[in-house]
Formats: sequence, C-alpha cells, structure tokens
Amino acid sequence: MSMPAAYPEVPEFLLAQWQELMSIVSTDCGVPVALIMRVLPSQIEVLVSGGGGDSPYHPGERENLCTGLYCEHVIATRDRLLIPNALNDPAWDRNPDIRLGMISYLGYPLLWPDGAPFGTVCLLDRHENHYTEDIDKRLGLARRIIESNLSLIHETADHRRSIAALRQSKQKLHEAVLRANAADRAKTDFLARASHDLRAPLTSIIGYAQLLQGSGGTVAQHAQTIRHSADHMLTLINDLVEYAGGSLRDELETRPMRLSSLIDGLAREAEMLAQGNRNHFVLHTATDLPRVLWMDARRLRQIVGNLIENAAKFTHRGRIELHVGHTTEGAPTGGVTLQIEVRDTGCGISADDLPRVFEPFFRCGDSRRIEGTGLGLPIVDLWTRRMGGSLQLDSTPGVGTCIRVAVPLQLGTEQDIDKHEPDDDLLPARFGAGRHLWVVEDTAETRSQLVDILEQSGFVVDCAENGQAFIDGIGKAGAAPPSLVLTDLMMPGADGHAVCAAVKARWPEVPVLLLSAQATEATAGDDAFAARLHKPVAPGRLRASLAELLGPAPAGPSAAPCPAPARRPDAAALARMRTLVELGALTDLVEWAEALAAQAPAHDAFARRVLALTDSWDVDALQALCR
Repeated sequence: MSMPAAYPEVPEFLLAQWQELMSIVSTDCGVPVALIMRVLPSQIEVLVSGGGGDSPYHPGERENLCTGLYCEHVIATRDRLLIPNALNDPAWDRNPDIRLGMISYLGYPLLWPDGAPFGTVCLLDRHENHYTEDIDKRLGLARRIIESNLSLIHETADHRRSIAALRQSKQKLHEAVLRANAADRAKTDFLARASHDLRAPLTSIIGYAQLLQGSGGTVAQHAQTIRHSADHMLTLINDLVEYAGGSLRDELETRPMRLSSLIDGLAREAEMLAQGNRNHFVLHTATDLPRVLWMDARRLRQIVGNLIENAAKFTHRGRIELHVGHTTEGAPTGGVTLQIEVRDTGCGISADDLPRVFEPFFRCGDSRRIEGTGLGLPIVDLWTRRMGGSLQLDSTPGVGTCIRVAVPLQLGTEQDIDKHEPDDDLLPARFGAGRHLWVVEDTAETRSQLVDILEQSGFVVDCAENGQAFIDGIGKAGAAPPSLVLTDLMMPGADGHAVCAAVKARWPEVPVLLLSAQATEATAGDDAFAARLHKPVAPGRLRASLAELLGPAPAGPSAAPCPAPARRPDAAALARMRTLVELGALTDLVEWAEALAAQAPAHDAFARRVLALTDSWDVDALQALCR
C-alpha cells in the first residue's frame, strides 16, 4: 500500500499546475475542498489543496495510516469511493476527516504507470453531498490528467536513469578502451622486441649459411640444410609473432619457381626431421611434373613443412611419405593443380578431436606433452584457402594420418625465371669497388656477418656497435662522408631514426638503408630512409638493394676512395700471430683475431682481414700479413 522509495519526486512546476487544476475543480464542483494526496511508507500527505481559504487541509500536512481515512480506503481498494454522508455510517466514526467537519467524500486512486499507488484525488464537503454525474466526470478528468503527468514523470525518470546508466557505461567503456589501448601498446612493444630478439640471431645463421653455400663440397650441402631449417624457423617465428599481433598478412608473393628445387629442399628437410624419432622418409614424385610454376614458394614450403613436422612429431620408428603430383582437374586456364600428400604411420587422431584440429592453439589428445604452438594445421588451412586450394585430412588412431593439399597454380617457363632471378647474380664479384660504407648494428654476430658480405663485395666498411657510437664518431672533425649507411632500427641509446637524422643533418645526400627485424609495416619516420630491408636479409637481396641505391661502380680505380689502411697491432701481437700461422693452428688464430677485435677496436679492420683469410685457408696471405 505504500509508495516505493525509488519513485521520482513531482517537480515544482507540475505541483503549481496541479494546484491551479484543483482550484478550478473545487470551484466548478461547488465544494470547499479538492485534494491530491500522496501516500508515503507509513503516512499520507496533502500534496495539493484546492478550494477556498477556509479549507482545513494544507500542503505538507501528514496523517498516519491505519486511522480510518477516506483516502486510506481508496488506496487499499484501488477503487472509486463515494460517501454522501459519513455520519450515517458508524464505520467512519474514527475517521479524522469527520473531526474536521468533512462528512461527504468522492475520491479516485492515483496510480503510477506500473500500477503502484501514488495517492488519491478527491472532493470533500461539510454537508451531505451525493455528487452529481457531472461532478464525477470532472473529477475523473482531473484524475486522468494527473495520471498522465505521473506517466510522463515516470518516463522522464526512466530516461534519466538510462542516460545516467549510459554515461556510466560510456565512462566504463572509456576506461576499458584506455586499458585496452595500454595493453595493446604493451603487446605491440613486446611483439616488436620479441620479433627483433627472435629474428636477429637468424640473420647471422642464414647469412653465414648462404656464404658457406658457395664453398662447394660437403660444407655447401650442410650449409644448404642449415639455411633451409633456418628459413623454416624464421617462417614459424614470423607467423607466431604476426598471429599473436593479429596482423597475419593476406598477400601472396608469387614468383616463377622450379618445382624440382622446391621438392628437393622439402625432401632434405623432411629427411632430417624424420630422423629425430628414427622414422624412414620416402619421397614419391610423378614422372611428368611441370618444370616451372608460379607460386609463393615460401608459403608452400610452410604448408608442407608444417605437415611433415607434424608427421615427424607423432610418428616413432615408422614411415613418413611425401607424394607430389598434379592434375588439370579444377586447374586454372593454362595451369595445373599441384597435389601434395603427406602420409605417416603415427598415432593418428581420434574422431572426437578431428573436428577441432584446425582451430588455433588446439592440442589434441596426447599432443599436449609434445612441444608445439598448436598453430601448424591452422596455418596450413589458412594459406591453402588463400591460395584457392583445398585440404583433406584422413586419420585412424593407431594406424596413421594422411593429409592432401591441392593448390591451383599457373605454369611458368625458364625465361620467366631468368627475368626474376635476383639482380646480385648479375653483379660483378666486387662491385663495391672500394666505396665506403658504415654499418650500425648492436648485435655483434649480425654486424660481423654484414661486414663479411660487404667486404666480399668490394666495399670498405666501418662499424659502430650502436647508434650513439656512430653519431659520436661522425661528429668528429674531418669525418669523410660515406657512400651509404646501413643501420638497425632498435638499438640502445639512439635508434635507427636517430642515426638517419644525424646522417641527413651532416650529409644530406648520403642514403641510409634500414635493416629491421621488426614487422614490415611502415612506421612514422620511415620516409627518411632510402630503403628498408627486413631481417634476416639474404646477401643477394642486400647486394641488389645496394646496387640500386648506389648505382654502378666507378669506371676506374682512381674514382674510388682509397680504403684506409688497417691499423696493425704491436710487435708482440704480430709475433703471436706468426707462431699460430706457422703451427697451422687456424682455430686458435680465429680466437686470437676475435679477441683482438674485442679488446682493441682500433684493430677491428686488421682482425676482420685475418678472419677472412682464415676462412679461405690462405696461409700465404696470412704469413705476408703478419710480417
């Protein structure tokens, strides 16, 4: 019977309108009192009193409930109440209204839109009054007006609550966005550093493997295997970092590729992987395979590499097979559908796990005890679909698994390959022609590898172990402008952008080549760099970029700057070197040269020369160098 505390208050302007309304009703109906009463938790209150100045009811006055009031009965029954003369009915003897002289009453309940009681609207008179039908209609009309106002008050309060809730939600959303942005910045920073720290060592591994491939013999074969494995590791790192960052790129980089070369590399790596669990690897290739296909070789290697790696993980002392064939069925015009099938005699996949094997990070059955990220098959599925191909998986627990990949590809020719071969194959062996370069790189292994590549190409190279050391070095009086500066991006003290700014401030015409292990997307400030290469960078691609930025080598030796002579160590150090050379202790000689470069940076060029001659086993040149 009481009004809930949550209901809104009646605004002052509406109370004034109700006061005017009830005064009109009192006058029109010819009664001394017209009231709007409001029910409270344990009382009833005069909210509006209309009538003459002799009304005994005043706004704000309250009476306790359960005292026999006319309005109390109306609120309890929620119905119209007409009492012509309460003096004739003993039931109203306790009614406080009678003590005020109000013996007749006509009242209606006032309800909120949800049916809860607000109070009453009523007429009272000191004389017996049967209240005509016309009076009843006038009071009913006043009731409808007041309840319409209550409905508007209720709706307005709802709107205000909704607006307040929206503002609160907006504030919470804003705070959540701020937290998400902070988390995203932290994730981006982490991924950038993880990308740099994971890719940087591979720069040296891949770079030196490519250099060793030119040695011939068994060393070259081993180097090629190292390179393929490192390339596969790099692809895994790239995908893991990109997947975690939500930026796995959609584009395919198609080039003409000899299919035999792709298969040979996959087979060599599969042979190594199979040996891990003492498996036997078998390669089956169709006899009529096309020679050249336009493909994204990196992604195809990744697809097949992931399949073979999975087969090798889950097969022990068994058999792993790679089948390669093709068909014209479903092939594009002028192309073929390359069919690749990987079979194993491993543990297989249960029927319950089969529907989920392509979900990211899902690890089925006992695979949780085997190392892996759970991204292998999802990435296979992703790139197969992006190539327009199809994927089929069949597996029987305890028998093995077979996965078939079909990818539509265009046919290519040897002439297509000739047009797309790396430009470095056409460059002279020493196209650097003595031109001077700076390498700014904080990872010693990467710095050494870059120097080897550049010096083999005929450049004279100076190094700086970080950006600040480079900036301090070129700030000295008399520092000659180099032909080009190569710089890493993330370095302590001063990063690649600071290096580029320092070069442009001192030598505006000198190009700066950025070598970065971060994601390939451009960032603010990258426009200042002449070019950007992604680590690990292949020696051929590096040489090709240098040739493009620097142009052809000078026509004659006089046009090339004279390389500064390597500063020789003291007599005692040279004597130690001679002893090692005479003894043929080349391994000790390598350690001696590395220690010399580390302990005396001034002798870095001399030490690099010793290392280069040691790598080529040129004993005569080593003997001449230490005289």
